[in-house]
Amino acid sequence: MRAVLAPITMVLAILFSLAACAQESGGFKAGQHYQVLPQAVPQKDDSKIEVTEMFWYGCAHCFHFEPTLERWKKNMPGDVTLLKLPAIWQPLMDVHARLFYVADAMGVLEKMHTPIFNAIYTQRQMLAVREGRNWKPDLPAIEALFNKHGADGARAVKLMNSFAINSRVKQGMANQRAYKMTGTPEVVVAGKYRISSSLPGYKGKNNGQELMLQVADYLIAKERAERG
Repeated sequence: MRAVLAPITMVLAILFSLAACAQESGGFKAGQHYQVLPQAVPQKDDSKIEVTEMFWYGCAHCFHFEPTLERWKKNMPGDVTLLKLPAIWQPLMDVHARLFYVADAMGVLEKMHTPIFNAIYTQRQMLAVREGRNWKPDLPAIEALFNKHGADGARAVKLMNSFAINSRVKQGMANQRAYKMTGTPEVVVAGKYRISSSLPGYKGKNNGQELMLQVADYLIAKERAERG
């Protein structure tokens, strides 16, 4: 009888251990819910755990992700910081990324982020003019938008193609490549883990965007534990 019980006890112990591990990780797995970057990207501030969202002002999924992300941000722990990275893989996105960097450089990003989103996505104002296959900033429309929301439209127009903004665009594209980002919205935690709802673990999930942030919470806790 003892010879039979011993193996059963051992099996139960293993099962309980596996269940505890699954519960601890939230059931989230690399390759299913997030990807481990082949090479970690240095953070801007190592005293924080950086969470970086890559987005595009013209992206429907990003527009709907924004309020979910803002709610998550309100409960964000003190050792975590949220950064935004405008995606660029075609000329129109380059113009829209510049709007983000200009607003940030002027110190009015909190004021202008939602109006820019609304103008481009909701009101279908491209804030850009097409020239053949290329796009260039619609400077009168940009100036009017910034002025409408209490920012210096004339200054915004001057900054759009400035050396400082060109440099930030180049750096942003370099970060996008380093993070291996391929779509929007996507999230990177601590420069090590990329979260995308296009991964297999999100298929058939109605709450994919909320699940992305649950995975982010898990990876934040993982990073915090590894830092000690």
